[in-house]
Amino acid sequence: MDDDEPFIYRLNDNGSGPSLLVKVCAERGWRIYQGHGGEEKWNLWWRSSAFPPTCYKTLDDWQFMNHIPKGGSICRKDSLSRLLRCMRRIYGPIYDFSPPCFHLPLEYAKLVSECSRLRRSEDGNDVVWIHKPVAQSQGRGIFLFRSICEMRCGSPAVVQRYIERPLLIAGYKFDLRLYVCVPGYRPLTAYMYAEGLARFGTDKYTLSDIHNPYRHLTNSSLNKTGPRFAECKDRIGSGCKWTLKQVRRALIGRWGAMEWLVWQRIRAIVTLTLLAQAAGTPPARNCFEFYGFDILLDDSLKPWLIEVNLSPALAADCEADITVKQPMLHELFDLLGLPMRHTGLSYLQGPSVPYITSYSSEDENGTPSVASRSASGKRGGRLHRRRRAMPVHCVTIQPPMSDKYTDAPDKIKDKQIDTLHSYKSSSDIASDVSDTQSGPRIASPPEAADETWRGGYSTAASRRRMMNACMWGNGVRWDRGSNRVGQWVRIHPHTLSNYEQLPLEDVRESVAHVSKFVRAAREVVRECGRDVRSRDSTRDAVFEAALRKKLSYGPNFEVWLPPF
Repeated sequence: MDDDEPFIYRLNDNGSGPSLLVKVCAERGWRIYQGHGGEEKWNLWWRSSAFPPTCYKTLDDWQFMNHIPKGGSICRKDSLSRLLRCMRRIYGPIYDFSPPCFHLPLEYAKLVSECSRLRRSEDGNDVVWIHKPVAQSQGRGIFLFRSICEMRCGSPAVVQRYIERPLLIAGYKFDLRLYVCVPGYRPLTAYMYAEGLARFGTDKYTLSDIHNPYRHLTNSSLNKTGPRFAECKDRIGSGCKWTLKQVRRALIGRWGAMEWLVWQRIRAIVTLTLLAQAAGTPPARNCFEFYGFDILLDDSLKPWLIEVNLSPALAADCEADITVKQPMLHELFDLLGLPMRHTGLSYLQGPSVPYITSYSSEDENGTPSVASRSASGKRGGRLHRRRRAMPVHCVTIQPPMSDKYTDAPDKIKDKQIDTLHSYKSSSDIASDVSDTQSGPRIASPPEAADETWRGGYSTAASRRRMMNACMWGNGVRWDRGSNRVGQWVRIHPHTLSNYEQLPLEDVRESVAHVSKFVRAAREVVRECGRDVRSRDSTRDAVFEAALRKKLSYGPNFEVWLPPF
């Protein structure tokens, strides 16, 4: 392919997609995929739903997809509840950020028993529950009820205790929509965008009318059809959305230093939720997940996880949407190392692979394939069919370098530096050049290993498998990812390990790090909150310095905060 060939993006299966996404791709000089003659010459495939398993097996080094295999488990309400319930049993109250939940129809008897128990207690008749269908979105099928007799059973659903005392602004209920990008789960690497949206109900909140969805549900697709959507509401204005910057300014006057702490607790909630499914997600190259996390604050400023969206809406319904989503998409593509104009596909392609002597891959069910036999193909006098070589992105053991590369290390350094120039900033390139000057790292011949990706870092083969998943076909190294790209801030891992070490993989240790982070943030607010009177970015800088010192984190650590 020519260096000046345009970057091709593909939307769903029919070529249609969100208008704002199409606009951003056009601004970057990309072209829409036409699909003439059955050719698969596209660079980015953006799909609202999950991809079929076969798509991952045919992915080339210069192709990228916006979903990770098995990366949508936390996006089903019932699956999310089961994962968090399991993590709560293992790790305790640090996972106490989701309301009690019952799965229907399997746990209907438990729900009836709980309702009976609460009815016998004081004020038990006033408990409010919320019913949510498992496979619905945009507020469809959601309703509130007090008595089990009012509940309408139909498709599989979850029933949760309703958060009856949410934080209100001017009497209106709201929740927070946060955007999270996960380039890989093994090991987990996650970024969260500093800006986001607050979505308001369009009628004032009250428990005296639980059947009015415009008072209790904050879904934008629902509230924009409400009778008071276009009305200029007290403090809220017209429409039903704010930016996080506006929310910060509304909260800081009342809550002071606690407002800073709540954002750190939200960061911890997002990280803990991702860790809940990290162990069950296989390594994958050139794939990423783009989530929409919905967080609700109660009147004590405690954050609660409501749900996780697999494909958050990218429509431009109001000015707040354009203010947040348009730069967010541009910076997302910058974070992923996708070009601004033309692709220069010769630079996007990863290092050449002269030959592959062993490989191990898996299907969506986690079933490992058997490594290829020796060249003779014989064992015990019987012939064995040689397996077809898998695509490059499926190879999980680093192949050896050919002799021509081992004899010319300067050529390897030049090729690596040229590849890095295609997507990194000048500061990143400088650091990588200094790393390559210490000499090339020639991969050793692969060891024969018959183990799955669930084996962790138990052997050298599994470590090479994880390192292979960390390096994308365009040269991006997620085990050495940037702290911040635009307003995308890395929230996990908190810091980067040395070059010779793999990133943290053990979930137990990761949860312990998050717990330590939350405790340190509380101590910072308690110790510095009274001394710092300013309520602006100066206070944020003081808190960040104190948190960094308390955790003994270096410059690789970045505090996530919405802009002020």
